[in-house]
Amino acid sequence: MNISKKTIIGALATLGLFASTAAVLAVEAQSTASLNVRSGPGTNFNVLDVLFSGEVVDVTECVTQNSKNWCRIEHTGPDGWVSSNYLQAVAPPAPPPAPPAPTPPPAPAPSGGGSADPNCSFGLVLGPSGPTFSISCGDTPPVAPPPAPPAPPAPPPAPPVADRACFYTGANFTGAEQCVGVGTYNTLSAPFNDEISSVRLYGNARAKLCRNTNMNGTCRTYNNSRSNLHGNINNRASSVQVFTGTLGPVTFSTGPIILPQTFTANLDNGSVGGAGADILYQAVTPAEKYLKPLNGAQLSVSGTSNRGFAGCSIASFSPNRVPLWSLPVGSYVCVKTNAGRISEFRLNGYNGTDMKIGYTTWKN
Repeated sequence: MNISKKTIIGALATLGLFASTAAVLAVEAQSTASLNVRSGPGTNFNVLDVLFSGEVVDVTECVTQNSKNWCRIEHTGPDGWVSSNYLQAVAPPAPPPAPPAPTPPPAPAPSGGGSADPNCSFGLVLGPSGPTFSISCGDTPPVAPPPAPPAPPAPPPAPPVADRACFYTGANFTGAEQCVGVGTYNTLSAPFNDEISSVRLYGNARAKLCRNTNMNGTCRTYNNSRSNLHGNINNRASSVQVFTGTLGPVTFSTGPIILPQTFTANLDNGSVGGAGADILYQAVTPAEKYLKPLNGAQLSVSGTSNRGFAGCSIASFSPNRVPLWSLPVGSYVCVKTNAGRISEFRLNGYNGTDMKIGYTTWKN
């Protein structure tokens, strides 16, 4: 279900993110954990970046997919989608401390130096802070002790351990560290490419490490933390996959695409223009536009339903072009590429007439 711009404030408030009506299109939020940034709203979309805990981002859109809330964020790295479960409102600055209460003046001493007022009586008051004395003279009521301060609130429960894997360049979990959530990381950058020597797993996470990019070549799967990797993968991994349960489909290519009018896109490698294209952004007139499959590729429109690899692999495909007026922002399209791979993309919006999509293509 899409959340329109008119209702984004209410949707973000439900997630603990509050905004004024002056900031309908962007709301500041803060990551509460190391968090994956994906190319679409779902774990079947691949990871583009990782937010660090405490990083402040701009939230521009939120959707609900398969009973889970996802928000599109913009930050200094690649923009994408994150789980709203790990976003919170940015805390306001603490107010200045209140000035101390004035000290009341002391009561005047009795005059004459005689005995105590015979109309005064003394008593013992048992309060929550212990016994105290009270005094009453004439019509003056006895002074009661101040109430005990309320008990401090119980600390919140510890958050559940997120499913994630931490990779280290040294044995025994030493050296440079990189922690990531569930997802496929088809290429590793320095200092981790060909340098991983140990892995620590959290929650239900498992890890698969492969010697080549795109999860190819010799691979090793670890179900538990490993302080020293096996010799055929130690200091040789160039791609990794973190998953739970049974190992899912393997990503071949993923990422965002900015597609201008009259240009083509190759969903097997994410390139715009050139040979091997799968779709054409066709503009017949300024008002009549289509997505047209090319070179034997086929399309299957999903509406606002994210079908993922399992759903797209059994979809009914067609070689016919799709009119853009039938694809509102937030729509999903399954694609069978001209290379025979299963792919899916989401129409994320427009920048002028340029189309913005996030896609994932699977190798199996």
